[in-house]
Amino acid sequence: MQLSPSPNIRTNSLVVPGVLTAAIYLFICLFYVKGPQAHSKTFRELFAWFFCGALLFLFWKGYQRINQADKPPIRLIVIFAGLFCLLAFLTVPFHSTDVFGYINRGWQQVHYGQNPYVHHLNDIPNWRQDPMLREHWIYNPNPYGFLFTLLARLIVTLSTGNWWVALALFKLVNVLAYAATGWLLWSASKRVSYLRPDTVLYLFLWNPLILLHHIANGHNDLLVGLLVLLAAYLAITKKYFWIVPALVAATLLKFGPLLLIPPALVFVIKRSGWRTAALSCFVALVLGALICFPYLRDWQTLRLVDMQDNATLIDNSLHSLLIHIFENIARVFSSLAPLHSTVNSAIKMMLRGGLLIFVLYQWLRIPKNFTAKVFGSKSLLILFALICVASSKFNAWYMGMLLPLALLLDDDYWLRRLVVLISCTELLSLTFFKQAYMLNYFALILVPMLLIFGQRNRPTPVAETESLGALREGEQAV
Repeated sequence: MQLSPSPNIRTNSLVVPGVLTAAIYLFICLFYVKGPQAHSKTFRELFAWFFCGALLFLFWKGYQRINQADKPPIRLIVIFAGLFCLLAFLTVPFHSTDVFGYINRGWQQVHYGQNPYVHHLNDIPNWRQDPMLREHWIYNPNPYGFLFTLLARLIVTLSTGNWWVALALFKLVNVLAYAATGWLLWSASKRVSYLRPDTVLYLFLWNPLILLHHIANGHNDLLVGLLVLLAAYLAITKKYFWIVPALVAATLLKFGPLLLIPPALVFVIKRSGWRTAALSCFVALVLGALICFPYLRDWQTLRLVDMQDNATLIDNSLHSLLIHIFENIARVFSSLAPLHSTVNSAIKMMLRGGLLIFVLYQWLRIPKNFTAKVFGSKSLLILFALICVASSKFNAWYMGMLLPLALLLDDDYWLRRLVVLISCTELLSLTFFKQAYMLNYFALILVPMLLIFGQRNRPTPVAETESLGALREGEQAV
């Protein structure tokens, strides 16, 4: 996301898009104050298109003004981000009820003493009469990692049985993660020459997807993004010992970052030696064992098959797009209909096999000069391939795991630009696009991919300007 240089404008020019953006978040907060069901489906859809379009437009205008400002408007970025975050925190979850499921899992442990990896919520007699429980993933075991399940238990314990307090505490944890992520990005951007602290902070703190999906609706993916970012930050600051424990902790929130541990271990060995790597792994294993022990005591009765079924659910993914294309073709050529399960299995094998080959290639292709920057880009590539390409299930809020890490890389790195762009297009998941199956993945992920890949071999405006400047200097020297 680079812009052509233009005459500098005043730093306070960010005030106008900031005030208008705050007004939009205030409208969202007020609109959903009685919950989404207080309005008709048509009215909710029209309002979603209004605020998504307005927020994306203002996000772009703000980015333009930062690039043209006479000095970095860090103070304004942070002040307005705090205001946006407060309004998002006060907004009742209106799109997804996952945070209600977090409360369910915590209360299931605290009040009923059940292991949520063994017992479904409907195993609780008369659960519908319990004011702390909501109808969310009633017939499934807990799909999250052991660390998040432990966190859910702690939060619900602190709520003392008050549902609204529990909701506020879960959202408060995300607010703290939002602030910590912003600080890590700002601190890291001051330590490397290829990042601008103002644009890095802006692209995260003002990102409407982060504010609406992770703060307003309370999704936990931002916690994973924070720990993955922390691992990259530790690599930049040469605190190699804690990289592997940070990634193990991220894996125990959601399991995807497991694929980053092998290259992280190689990075630690190359940078700090075998002894540091061995001690780091030992600490990570001990911490992991302590976190997992309360739930793995019942390992013989864990509902692993149900957990696998949830993880492989086909929804809004490349897999979903391909199988829906086949289903539509089969409606025209009915002789193809009996091949549905075969085609579905073939797509699954192709995506998973491709991911396995890609990940193994990334693990084995380690450069001699394995820098923190290369480690970050390799980690982002692996996560992107897993989450946005190979996974059978994709949701917009998964971008919270990718965006923080992406912002640590060069402005002109294609995958960084792609992740930022997808984080914008995926805001439209708050509209009917979420249920638009084929259109969802095609419009919100494939189209951005095509746009970025089409620009990979073109010089960026900044590069063009630098080349022109060098040419002029050469002419003057002659």
